Amino acid sequence: MKLSKVLQFFILQSAFCVLLAPTLFAQSSEPVDSTNTWLNNDWYYGLSDSTFFDTSSLLPDLFQNQIRLKEFIRDPRFYALRKTYDDTLGVDAIFDRAMLLSDGNVKEALWICLFSVMEHRSMGFRMPLIGTVYIPLTFESDSVFKLRKTNLPKKVLNDKVVTSDKDKLQHFFGSAFLAYETNSNSFVEWIGNLLEIGENKFVVGGNDDPRDKAANAKGREFGLGLLKDNTLLPSDILWKK
Repeated sequence: MKLSKVLQFFILQSAFCVLLAPTLFAQSSEPVDSTNTWLNNDWYYGLSDSTFFDTSSLLPDLFQNQIRLKEFIRDPRFYALRKTYDDTLGVDAIFDRAMLLSDGNVKEALWICLFSVMEHRSMGFRMPLIGTVYIPLTFESDSVFKLRKTNLPKKVLNDKVVTSDKDKLQHFFGSAFLAYETNSNSFVEWIGNLLEIGENKFVVGGNDDPRDKAANAKGREFGLGLLKDNTLLPSDILWKK
């Protein structure tokens, strides 16, 4: 079963936005100081639009900020800086730029991080009676998507497993968003475990990965920590700086 990719993606994000709108668009109660310089100034590079007419300007800010954060990650300067300063600062820089884009709205920052670190172009769901339905996770062209995926930090979990952790970023930021939103560790853990079971049964290529659960746990810790201290960084949790 095939639907328009644009329509599928719009339905996916719009459904989430409608459900979470009362709090997703609410500004953080405590303003965030966007003038901190804990990152090297090189990370604060600007992004220029080379198109004659930027159609993204017609979208809501939430969607525009996702586009801007993806551009930040795709930039060759991000890749060079990540290689120079390691993935620790790479993940921190993604969240920091999201906070700047969202004017300190923590929920929005976590949301746009989630959709900006997706390392799959689409996700296939095995549906009873209907068959497999593929839902797009990005509008990027194949070459643009591959560039962003290449630039994503590879080392996310602080363990000795030698493998790419790019897929763990979505687990981390997704769980952080839900934990921040619900202020509940147990509920978000239950949701995460339920999704892992569902992924194994219904998602094409899905499997029950214990390292996904580890990323979920770190994400919950980060989201709950942000409720107490909105200057917290991913590395404070992932690498215990």
